[in-house]
Amino acid sequence: MKRRSGLVLLLLVSMGLGHAQSLTTNETKVVLVVKGASEGISQLALFNTFEKMKGNGILEKYPNCLFYIGLLRGSYELNDNDVTPLIGSTIIMYTDQPYLSSNRILQSTRFIPGDQLSLGSGSAKVISNKKGELILETQ
Repeated sequence: MKRRSGLVLLLLVSMGLGHAQSLTTNETKVVLVVKGASEGISQLALFNTFEKMKGNGILEKYPNCLFYIGLLRGSYELNDNDVTPLIGSTIIMYTDQPYLSSNRILQSTRFIPGDQLSLGSGSAKVISNKKGELILETQ
């Protein structure tokens, strides 16, 4: 009996390794990673993950990047600590709230509703751009 239980447990664990976990949320706090002076978001990560990392560890893992706090609403996949929003999800990026101190601020004023923005391996459409708040919908 113990052997059978062990095999079932091993099967369940092996199914979970290497696969992204799909989740749906009303609202999840995220950090948006912007590479250099690009006009796209290179990656999303869970806010709690960034809170656990040391400041220098973040800068070593993401050199020449800017970080912004945001909210994710909708479905997404979680692979390790990387967040991949699924099509139709909404992201609110607080452009006036950089995470970690930074002199460079994303020039969000140049985005107008309907503009396309790169979002990791996908893209997003600008829904609204109010002062300090850029609202995106994943495509």
